[in-house]
Amino acid sequence: MHDAARLAEIHIAAWRATYRGVMTDEYLDGLDVDRAASAWRRNILEPRQGTIHLVVQSADAVAGFAILGPAAGDPDPGTGQLHAINVHPDCWAQGVGSVLFAAAEQQLIELGYDRAFLWVEKGNDRAISFYTNRRWLDDGGSLEDTGLDPAVAEKRHSRVLPPGTVASATQ
Repeated sequence: MHDAARLAEIHIAAWRATYRGVMTDEYLDGLDVDRAASAWRRNILEPRQGTIHLVVQSADAVAGFAILGPAAGDPDPGTGQLHAINVHPDCWAQGVGSVLFAAAEQQLIELGYDRAFLWVEKGNDRAISFYTNRRWLDDGGSLEDTGLDPAVAEKRHSRVLPPGTVASATQ
C-alpha cells in the first residue's frame, strides 16, 4: 500500500518515455501521480479476482511492476494474460525488466496457465523486441484501445507456456 505513489510514478514515467509521439502530449503531460496513486491503492486493496501484482526492486527502491492473471475476454480458463509490465526508464537496459518478466511468466505457469498473451503498441519496437526475445510472438491478434488519446493500435503477442506446478486453490 505504501508503494502506491511509487507505482504511479513508475507507470507515468514509463508511459511518457514510451508513448511520446503515439499519444498526445496533452494526454501524457496531464497524467497525475496523485490520481494514479489513488487508483493503485484501490487496485492493491481490491484486485480483480485472480489478479496478481508483482514488483521488482533495484537499489532498495521499487523499479517496476507487472500485473497478471486471467485473460480478459477469453473464455478459456487455461489462458492467462500479462496485463501490464512497466519499469522506470532510469532502470531500462539494466536487467530489471528481464527479472520482472521472468517472475511474471513463472507466476503464470504456477497458476496453471498453459498459454498467455499480452498487448503491445504496434510501433513499440523496444518492447516487441524484448517480448520476441523471450518467445512471446505476434500471433496476428490486434485491437484499438479507444480509451487512450488518441486511440492506440495494439498487437497481441502470446506464448504456449511450459508445464509447471499447478498452484493450490488456497493461493
